[in-house]
Amino acid sequence: MGSFYSVNLRQTVKSVTLTVATDLEDVGKLEAEWNVLWQTCANTTPFQSPAWLLPYLHIFKPGPFKVLSIRRRERLIAVIPITIVRSGGQAVLRLLGQDVSDYMDGLCAEEDRVDVYSLIQEWLVNELTYCEFAEFVQLQSHALLRSMPTPASVHEEIRPGTPCPAVHLQKMDTGTVLSLTESMKKRIKVGSRQLRRIGNIDLSLADRQTLDTAISHLFMLHAKRWQRRGLPGIFANSDTQMFYRKAFHKLEQASALRLFTLYLDKAAIASLAAFCKDRILYYYIGAFDPDYARFGPGNLIVLHVMEFAIREGYETFDFLRGCEPYKYEWGAQNQSTYIRKFWWPRKQEGIPARSNCRVEVGEP
Repeated sequence: MGSFYSVNLRQTVKSVTLTVATDLEDVGKLEAEWNVLWQTCANTTPFQSPAWLLPYLHIFKPGPFKVLSIRRRERLIAVIPITIVRSGGQAVLRLLGQDVSDYMDGLCAEEDRVDVYSLIQEWLVNELTYCEFAEFVQLQSHALLRSMPTPASVHEEIRPGTPCPAVHLQKMDTGTVLSLTESMKKRIKVGSRQLRRIGNIDLSLADRQTLDTAISHLFMLHAKRWQRRGLPGIFANSDTQMFYRKAFHKLEQASALRLFTLYLDKAAIASLAAFCKDRILYYYIGAFDPDYARFGPGNLIVLHVMEFAIREGYETFDFLRGCEPYKYEWGAQNQSTYIRKFWWPRKQEGIPARSNCRVEVGEP
């Protein structure tokens, strides 16, 4: 018996049906259609692509998962990848890839959302009879799972997620190129001048032939810096390295990866991995050689990559999750994200079982 199963939902309308895949092989069969959907949907990020999530499934093999695929007749119109995790001894529904992704959501074309909402709502209500709650994090304001109306009979809470600072390149004064703080400008100017006394500085963008070398440089530089601090760094685990190497290759094939290496003569001194979609460049992770830390190679590669982004017509440089002070020295402004939690009312709450409660907590 296969691991695809169709869900008989009362609110199936206009030949729209929902199917659930629970097996790696069957999820893999969706890859081509899933990629087309991701490429054509506006306001999505690389974190919703099969290039990112399929390697995650294959390498990390998380607990039980359910990849929801919704079709209008034969055409795939939505994908929502869900995993079931244990929290405090209870089963919890989350979006797949939460621990490696900065923005979360499903995929759905804007024109299909109304019909898709109905199916997701009823599926979620059914799943909550078996799970303690569902919690979806790092949702952007326009996200499918942020915009979906509250399902009947369940409670929900919406609260701020972790902001993602971003520089909006299209709003910059063309005379100044970048809106850096004066202290950042000075550090870059001094560090760049000192490095040029040592050798030639060159920024290299990896292509299909040089990608593995560039990935190895990223792993090496990141490990070297964190080992100086007595810490292993995120690439210390072989499975983690395998995931990023496989995901980066798939993202490159989807034209969604920009992996940069900064060289001093022939020595790699900094690396920056960025993803891209819809004129947004996402700074995912960077690293630099601690032997050259006094010259600020981390800042220098960010400058070169931002200049690349401007030349190539990107509108936004997104630093992604986290409010580290250095991001604001580049003129970044916070972009809000949200956490949305759903659960069934319990008898001990003293609330009738069919009532609905909605709570919004602050703004990010």
